[in-house]
Amino acid sequence: MSQNGLHRHYDKLEPEERFRLDVLAAARGDAQESERLVRTCNRRSYVMNDASFVERWRSAIDTTLRIYIPLGEQLAKLRMVDAFRVFVPYSQTLLSNTAMDAYFKGHEAGSRHAWAHAGKSGPPPAWPDDGPDGELVEPEEDERDAAMERDADELETVAEVCNGFFPEILDELERRCVTEAFGIWTGYAAFCEESMGVAAEKIAAVVLEPVMDRIGEMKLRAERMGVEVDAELVEEMRQKLGETWRMVEERGG
Repeated sequence: MSQNGLHRHYDKLEPEERFRLDVLAAARGDAQESERLVRTCNRRSYVMNDASFVERWRSAIDTTLRIYIPLGEQLAKLRMVDAFRVFVPYSQTLLSNTAMDAYFKGHEAGSRHAWAHAGKSGPPPAWPDDGPDGELVEPEEDERDAAMERDADELETVAEVCNGFFPEILDELERRCVTEAFGIWTGYAAFCEESMGVAAEKIAAVVLEPVMDRIGEMKLRAERMGVEVDAELVEEMRQKLGETWRMVEERGG
């Protein structure tokens, strides 16, 4: 059957068939086919709640979900920061121990090689053989390798510096994420209060109920850290969301 022949039967398509065909047409960029599917769709008359009420709820949900896209990104980063704060101390201890172990093994191997190459017998003073019970025999005080101990001290100092550096990075990342998230939330809250006439927490409690605890935690962090919101970001969000809401009010009446 020709394509034109199929067009004559478009008014007989079931809703689910029409939906699938319209999705496929839109996906391949066939605007003409999509328009034909919409135009030939059967029409029905309905009794519904006042459009001005329905549209306000629909827009409130849509706006809140769109706001959560950038807000949720920052909240996810904050969870990552918290996870790293738990993991990093263990990782740093492991890395420090691994570095020290590698240093001492290298020093031992080098000492034994140099000692043997010099024609000396037995183990080098800094690395005596293990005792009868398998325990390392410590050298006498005057036999200790001063250079080895100095290098070991320096290695420990470097490890301590590195261990103190990473937490500073986490602190800075946390502040950036909190600042961004708090700015987004404050702008959204200003819009809710001015345009919707309800508090942001009330709308979010309905739409974002599963993540309200994380939002509350973010606000507590902002207070604890003394974060100041980006006034330009807040005002930009308030205006843009307000303009969208006014369109809803005009459409719904």
